[in-house]
Amino acid sequence: MLMHKDLRRSARWRLMIGAALVALALFLLFPGTAEAHAVLLRSDPSQDALLRTAPTEVRLWFSEDLNPALSSAVVVNSHNQRVDTGNAHVSPSDPTELDLGLKADLPPDVYVVVWRSVSNVDGHVLRGSFLFTIVEPNGTVPHLNASAPPPGQDLLGGGNTSSLYTGQIDAVGLFNLVAVTLSELGAIFWMGAQLWRFFVLEAVPAGEGSDNPEAEAIVQAMPSRFTRRFAVPTLLMLLVANLGVLVGQALFLSNGQWSGALAPSLLLSMVTSSRFGTFWLGREVIILLALAVALYQLLNRRRTAPFERACAWLNLLLGLALFGAMTLSSHAAAVSSNLVLFSVLIDWLHLLGSAFWIGGMFYIVTCYLPLLERHAPPLRAQSLTAVLPYYSPWAIAGVLLLTITGPFSASFHLTSPAELITTAYGRALLIKIVLVAALLATSAFHVLLLRPRLKKEYGKYAYCLERLEQSQTNPTAQQTEKASEEPETGIQKGRWTRQLKLREKRLTRLTTRLTTVLRWEPLLGVGVLICVGLMNIFAGTLTPTTALNQAAPTASPTATAKPLTTSATTSDGLFTVTLTVSPNRFGTNTFTVKVSDRQTQRPVTQVGVTLYLNMLDMDMGTEVLNLQPAADGSFSGQGDLTMSGNWSARVQIRTIDNKLHETQIKFFTPF
Repeated sequence: MLMHKDLRRSARWRLMIGAALVALALFLLFPGTAEAHAVLLRSDPSQDALLRTAPTEVRLWFSEDLNPALSSAVVVNSHNQRVDTGNAHVSPSDPTELDLGLKADLPPDVYVVVWRSVSNVDGHVLRGSFLFTIVEPNGTVPHLNASAPPPGQDLLGGGNTSSLYTGQIDAVGLFNLVAVTLSELGAIFWMGAQLWRFFVLEAVPAGEGSDNPEAEAIVQAMPSRFTRRFAVPTLLMLLVANLGVLVGQALFLSNGQWSGALAPSLLLSMVTSSRFGTFWLGREVIILLALAVALYQLLNRRRTAPFERACAWLNLLLGLALFGAMTLSSHAAAVSSNLVLFSVLIDWLHLLGSAFWIGGMFYIVTCYLPLLERHAPPLRAQSLTAVLPYYSPWAIAGVLLLTITGPFSASFHLTSPAELITTAYGRALLIKIVLVAALLATSAFHVLLLRPRLKKEYGKYAYCLERLEQSQTNPTAQQTEKASEEPETGIQKGRWTRQLKLREKRLTRLTTRLTTVLRWEPLLGVGVLICVGLMNIFAGTLTPTTALNQAAPTASPTATAKPLTTSATTSDGLFTVTLTVSPNRFGTNTFTVKVSDRQTQRPVTQVGVTLYLNMLDMDMGTEVLNLQPAADGSFSGQGDLTMSGNWSARVQIRTIDNKLHETQIKFFTPF
């Protein structure tokens, strides 16, 4: 019998591993290229350009192919009047280029280009703006009025859908928060139920060493309770919540207008023209398949054991695949192509850990504790002390997965510890960390304190019950032979009866305390998932919105900026390179390089210096700067740091013998 159980357990592990591998293959075999948001790389006119003649068009180049139906741009003057011809379109010859015509003979003024890029790769939306200026004939440079509202701030969805960047919940942000939270909650609960069935319930031995059939009935009734009461409603909620996720994206595109967001043409374009739409559709298909299985299980009363087993494995496989589709249509996939596989895998494991821990807690509250309420406290205590120890190792595994993958996931999006305070995304992450810590403390309280005390108290209760039964049904030979000992036997029975009542009272108190903690514990899990939804909503606060909400150029935006100066040695050890980035902030910066001989420490001026800038956190292309010699022997030039975060500057030095000498310098740029 023991060998048979071991074989079943070994087979279960092999099937589980096989299901996980198949589920991983289902989403890893999808197209593996993933880029960052469609970030503006360059434009004509360029950012902050001073022009003496009016341009006839604006051309913008982005880091990814654009969705031609949803990407757009407008141009306004300093009085917030549109001066474009309204023909923004993706270039037929270059899917990364967005062109826009301008009205003829624009007068001298400051003009704001507001753009919205929708990536054709992952469907993410990004907005931004930049300025260019047409100067007066006498050379006077117009400026924006610092006391007036920034022009263009309400264009292309910037007015009613600001939560992405501002970190303040508006109507659209609230809708997205509810949709994302319900989607995460439903998936984690449903997957947690599948994991409980395989890893907890099947591991509990029949009766757990007890001849009480009621204890075994509780274990056997849990999967049936989930199927009858929760499987279909949970999957229906998932189906609707995922539809809400799509509508939420559409609301962001339609400036918060429901009529525009629910337009079939917009929704169809989002589903068919982006990577996000592809995997969103995959999520809905998986949910529909799981819903079909759940409905069949619910309606078919004469299910055989092999069929139930097959449905259970199919649900587990669908759950793992659903987690894969969720990660591939989430912010985890919006990293550079060399990190996407690692980022997606980390996020998938994070969801799996949430299902083991948080999903398991929801399963306890909905499918286990209600079954216990029908029985007396001693049976509740017996069941709790018998079943929960089989859940604890998997809950710990979930905690470890969350602990390990959480910092990795955050590191893909946070560029500095300061962003934990300065951005809404970081603050939501901080609250999530606090809630997870509270969840850990609560779990430790009932695992390390309440449950051992309950187990010990149940042991005392069982001992008293056994002695009382022995004294009632199995009197000793001396007790039957000597009538003088009958009063003594009655005293012993009374003592064991009082002890039994005392133990039962303590058992009831401890059982009630443990079940109360178990009931309230999932609320912390809901708080964690709400924070996850907030992080999804506020992901844009990690990316600056460029010129829209900045002060006019006459203000001093660089007053608190600190230039960066750092040195490095070329790979061949011949030269020392000193790089200065000023003011080292988002936007236009001056890059100065000084080259000196490493042995003599003397400046080297008869060289050519080229700088290659790359954003390390997101794939935004390479900006090439050919630095020009200055009078002090240095080399300098201007370039744009298009977002805050970690950057790499590859310095290339060409000497008069036409040899190249290189070094790489990494630096961090705050917003």
